[in-house]
Amino acid sequence: MKRRGKVLRDTTTGQGLLIVEGQQYRFSRTGEWKSECAPRSGQVVDVELDSQGKVCGVTVVPDSQLAMEYVETQTASKQTGRNLASTVIARIGLPSLAAAGLLAAAWFFLISASVEVPFPGRLEFTFWQMLGFLNSGKFSESFDGTGGPTSGLYGCVAIIALAGPFVQLVWKDRRALFGGFLPLLFIVAVGIAIRANIHGEIRDQSHLDSLKSLSPGLGAYLSMLIGLYFAFVSARGLAARPRVAKTLTAKPSKAA
Repeated sequence: MKRRGKVLRDTTTGQGLLIVEGQQYRFSRTGEWKSECAPRSGQVVDVELDSQGKVCGVTVVPDSQLAMEYVETQTASKQTGRNLASTVIARIGLPSLAAAGLLAAAWFFLISASVEVPFPGRLEFTFWQMLGFLNSGKFSESFDGTGGPTSGLYGCVAIIALAGPFVQLVWKDRRALFGGFLPLLFIVAVGIAIRANIHGEIRDQSHLDSLKSLSPGLGAYLSMLIGLYFAFVSARGLAARPRVAKTLTAKPSKAA
């Protein structure tokens, strides 16, 4: 049987050494070596093993063949990626994939809230930054224009919520459709939590005035719109599937 291996040591100082599937084998230039060129360290070789697992032939793999195999491997890998992408698009739909990408962009890059403070003026925050302030509970620092805490546990929950609409890819159950409600529920819960934390922390009049000027931004509106879209798609799927199942079970009875 033939196996692919690599030369670890040439035969200039004695027997050569090669490795095949993690196991090392010895060979000689005048015995097992079948190629015209001399063995060199690093050469890729085809190794013939007899029924007892001993080396009976070693042949160098030409560079042209290695290049061809590399191209074939890359082509197969790209084709696998295309097939996987096609499967995901077929099961989820391109609009949902685009919506998820847009939601992630809105959370990370678009302004979700802005506030007017005496100094340094208007402060603007993305949704992800608001998760950081919610995680640390230090909203007063954000109003002073300082601090940039990490999102922590809230960031992990955000990623789970973002992946919610795609649970049906790995869980073949009707209940997986409920994952589509996660983005909207998470956005609403974060908004409520931010309001509650701000009211609990800020006491002096200057900050209360700032609180009155707290206003949502484009990121917040876009996030809510996409969350509603995912919730609508999930609700439609939950409502449609029972009717399909009922229709399928009714046909045999009618035929009978």
